[in-house]
Amino acid sequence: MTVRNNEAIKKYGFFFLVFIFFGYLSINFPLTGDDLNWGITTLKNYFGSGQFLNYDGRYAGNSLIIIASHSAVFKVLSYAGITTLVVYLAAHLINNVRQLERNTLLILILMLTMSTELFAQVLGWNAGFFNYMASLVYPLIIINLVKYHYSDWQASKYLRYSILIAVLSIISCFFVEHVTLLNLAVATILMGYMLYQKKKNYLVIANFIGTYIGGILMFSNKAYLNILLHHDSYRETSFSLTKVYHIISQQMDFYLLIDNPIITVLLAVILGYLIIKNLQKRSGNKLGTVVSYLELSVLIAFIEYHYILFNTFLKDFGHRYLVSCLLSILFLLVIVIEMAKLSLETHNIEYIALIAAAIVLIVPFFVVTPFGPRGAFASYFCLCLLVVALCNELNAVKFSLPIIRIMMVMVVIFYAGLATRIGHASRIKNDFITYQEKHNTPKDYRLYLEVPYNQYYWAVHPQATDSSYRGYYKIKTIGGKLVPYAKWRLIEKNTNSNAEMFSQVLKVDSQNK
Repeated sequence: MTVRNNEAIKKYGFFFLVFIFFGYLSINFPLTGDDLNWGITTLKNYFGSGQFLNYDGRYAGNSLIIIASHSAVFKVLSYAGITTLVVYLAAHLINNVRQLERNTLLILILMLTMSTELFAQVLGWNAGFFNYMASLVYPLIIINLVKYHYSDWQASKYLRYSILIAVLSIISCFFVEHVTLLNLAVATILMGYMLYQKKKNYLVIANFIGTYIGGILMFSNKAYLNILLHHDSYRETSFSLTKVYHIISQQMDFYLLIDNPIITVLLAVILGYLIIKNLQKRSGNKLGTVVSYLELSVLIAFIEYHYILFNTFLKDFGHRYLVSCLLSILFLLVIVIEMAKLSLETHNIEYIALIAAAIVLIVPFFVVTPFGPRGAFASYFCLCLLVVALCNELNAVKFSLPIIRIMMVMVVIFYAGLATRIGHASRIKNDFITYQEKHNTPKDYRLYLEVPYNQYYWAVHPQATDSSYRGYYKIKTIGGKLVPYAKWRLIEKNTNSNAEMFSQVLKVDSQNK
């Protein structure tokens, strides 16, 4: 009993640290972009005025960011709680459940070493977070339940829990559209499997009904009709091979693969190992040998082309994006082939399911655009889980655990330092604006202290001319000047208080007129 208690304390203590880490990030990352726009409305206005009927079907995600933009406590607790829950569910989903902590560490490292664009639009932007990260919670819950408790839900005693599943499945459709489509696909597959088995399962039935109700409610929003009728100035819907080529060659392959070298190289190395291992087993199969060597060639060509040649020797090559597109498609094809083979060999469907989910999640963007980095996050997360699952299959996680722990500490130190600087600068910036508003100086404009490392948080407008910021903080003076971070930071170091620093910054500005 004591051993079990110690293990439970260790496990929950570990995830509490994960919670604290993401809570610290949330405390320090400021509201930016659409966060500020949502901050000047309320849930009453959003639903009462009918705005929700025409904007989009992300009713749950939009509601969360509205609340978060008004309550700092809610923002921090929900940000930390949702991220911790997503990571926990993802780690729990991987086949080797006993290595929960190791799986979690690897998932965290892969997630936190994604491209700065992905990070900025999901973890560095609250409106992105409450839609793109929060949308992953329910799919992970339902897949965990199916994997570990499917047979339990065949018993009639679980009927009473079906209402909860139905409600959650409806709400799960009110985040981002491509994840809703994935939920619909999963619900349909599970229903097909249940009908094939000819055994009633209350989990599958409740999830199917709720997901389809939620999907209908989401896509009945007038915004999607406007997109179809080409009445939307921002989003459009169309399909052509030229458009697909453009999206794959200059957006999708970069956002998902090329801009994320760590996970891409890891996938290439793991796939290469699996292919070589299969070559040694089946040396007599000539066709299989040829296919394996072709797969190895694709892996090598993809890595060499994008990380060595693309921006160097081939910088002026007129068709470099065409080659990039072809190599990216072939790279994904190799993953699909090898994961299908591995799933058949191990009788474990999760390998092919994860790469299939990653592809399904980006296919909608062939039709509906624009496609930004945040649109690739769910697919990227699937690739993270795939890498962790493969490491478990190859027993690589246990072997490299000390290295993983060291890497995790390094990642935490980096982001803690980054968040501290961003948070400090953001708070000083806000205090300085309050100081200027109180003293109405300068008369014709306001000075905005630059918040550094803007590549890690999503801000649409320049800091000195951000109309969203002015609206949220009720700044009536339109004109603005940006004070570079290095400049005001130096002044701060040489002054003893904020008031003295603010006075000095204003003095320097007046001297430079």
